[in-house]
Amino acid sequence: MNELTDPETLREREDVEFIDTPTEEHQNHFEVYGPIAGMAIAGVTDTEGQLLLLEREDAPHPIVPHGQVTHTDEWATIAREAVADSAGITVSVTDVLRVRHNTYRSETGEETTGHDVVFAASPTTHETDPETDHAWTAVWRDPATLDLPDDGDNDVLNDIRLVVE
Repeated sequence: MNELTDPETLREREDVEFIDTPTEEHQNHFEVYGPIAGMAIAGVTDTEGQLLLLEREDAPHPIVPHGQVTHTDEWATIAREAVADSAGITVSVTDVLRVRHNTYRSETGEETTGHDVVFAASPTTHETDPETDHAWTAVWRDPATLDLPDDGDNDVLNDIRLVVE
């Protein structure tokens, strides 16, 4: 995949779902997205159709690898780095599946915006590294066996479903 430095360039692409989310008052998201451009999210599937997930015993559901993108970063590079950091594998980013343009409002009424870019990726190495310095454990899961909560407003769950459908 070619470099991506501005997700807005994908707004008119017919093969990329582009969502302008309603403004949300959320202090934590306001603080996270204030200094960054957004999040690069990696939906990694292997040749058997398994999905790379990050799991933690105390978490309500798994997540996919993701990383914060600064205003000078290249988005696909951050997606690849997020997978390497969290799972210890290398991937090839193959496409962009979805872009969310988010606006978050602080408790004091200030606003910040950011993008979440969901990439499709394929592993170039497959064995996860259990020694990664990460709070989550990387595992390969068959999508047919996933029992995800039914929460249509949860972007993390929606991104997992997007990758496996």
